[in-house]
Amino acid sequence: MKELKELPTGWRWATLGDVCQINPRRPSFDRDDDTPTTFIPMAAVDELMGIIKTSIIRPFGEVKKGYTYFEGGDVLFSKITPCMENGKHAIANNLIDGIGFFTTEFHVLRPSNLLSAEWLNFYLRQPEILQKAANHFTGAVGQQRVPAGFLADLEIPLPPLPEQRRIAALLTEQLTVVEQARKAAEAQLAAINDLPATLLRQAFTGAI
Repeated sequence: MKELKELPTGWRWATLGDVCQINPRRPSFDRDDDTPTTFIPMAAVDELMGIIKTSIIRPFGEVKKGYTYFEGGDVLFSKITPCMENGKHAIANNLIDGIGFFTTEFHVLRPSNLLSAEWLNFYLRQPEILQKAANHFTGAVGQQRVPAGFLADLEIPLPPLPEQRRIAALLTEQLTVVEQARKAAEAQLAAINDLPATLLRQAFTGAI
């Protein structure tokens, strides 16, 4: 990407491996098996807005093995097709005790103090980046996954941190407006689709 686009003054290119941890190891900690713990299923990630819509509370003993550990502020990147291409990526937040678990079909990216999680999440969700990731799939057809090495080598434009946050906030605001418009359009379409049935009911009850 360096050869394709020059960056504004004060920006620079960096690889994700240089500015965030990829799939960091789970730390050792004491936690009772019956302690309520956040669990996020794949279906809870909104592919349109890139957010976690809901979470499930499970006892720690049920999730401590066989699932992927993450912390608040981590960026969660779905690595399996078709969830990866569909945009199942989000920032982890609102976690009990700041930790959570989810399916093993995610990569965990933990930004350094040089990188905003919001900036990273928006960057990864670009169609061209998702296509690049798809071009690096490994595994059998139907079970293909993005390898961690692709993310480690992926280059990202890095403005100063305040600029990252400013642009990310602007994108969040604009996408919220788009989402509101989409929901309004869907509601109108649903009303239009219901109209023939409504008219028929009115016709045969003497309402028209």
